[in-house]
Amino acid sequence: MAPDSVRQIGTVVEYELLKYLRGRRLLAIVLLTIIISAIFLVVPPAIGSHYQEDPKEFILSMLSFLGILSILSATFFGADAIVSEFESRTGYFLFPNPIRKTAIFAGKFIASALVSVFTIALYYAIAVASVRVIDGGVPANTGLSFAYALVYLLTILAVSYLFSAIMRSSVYSLILTFFSFFLILPIVDAVGSVAKFKPWFSITFASGIATNIFTIPYPSDKSFTTTTGPQAGGGAGQTLALTQYYPDVRLSLYVMGAYLIVAFILSVLLMRRRQM
Repeated sequence: MAPDSVRQIGTVVEYELLKYLRGRRLLAIVLLTIIISAIFLVVPPAIGSHYQEDPKEFILSMLSFLGILSILSATFFGADAIVSEFESRTGYFLFPNPIRKTAIFAGKFIASALVSVFTIALYYAIAVASVRVIDGGVPANTGLSFAYALVYLLTILAVSYLFSAIMRSSVYSLILTFFSFFLILPIVDAVGSVAKFKPWFSITFASGIATNIFTIPYPSDKSFTTTTGPQAGGGAGQTLALTQYYPDVRLSLYVMGAYLIVAFILSVLLMRRRQM
């Protein structure tokens, strides 16, 4: 990469970070991260309960909102990063400058990634510090869990940029990003348990490796049965055969890596071709 391009990307990163610092989204998600963590630390003693003595169970409970924070980060910092320049017409001031669109895209993505990674790192830092102080130790594979969480974060961030490059409205891009990862793909994951197919292709399913890695040995797929309540008219309940699927670590990393690379490349190409 030419030195001029590197400087241009650095300039875009700088101004994007200033925009985030002056805006409310970064403050909102940082406060949300702190509040969520505080709830897990304040509520048990407030209701007369005890903290979990197993460090693994304790950190898993604190990281239970990891998926939501990752989705919110991608939505806040990626879903309207591209489309807003066209929708609000700010691109008329930005694009005529002697700077490549690829440099603009790279700078925006790096800035989005930095603030998103900061959010997840803060969440993990609070969780690790809490479990160390309360239980006296940190569970094995905590570092791997953090690494896998960042892979998932960057993947959905790249997909959110793809939605932003495709959509014509910031609102639609924000909604599509949030509900794709918060509702649509989790429904696909849940249907797989009933229909007995493993949704290995789903990004949200693959993200499970970030928490499953705490279980030693790593869990494997298992089948079980459950009985529903009595039917209307006094009929007997129905027995359902379900399968609990667990994402394979290596395959999940391949899947998320593929989504990340493809979404990133397509986003760059679409932005370069898009006109005001």
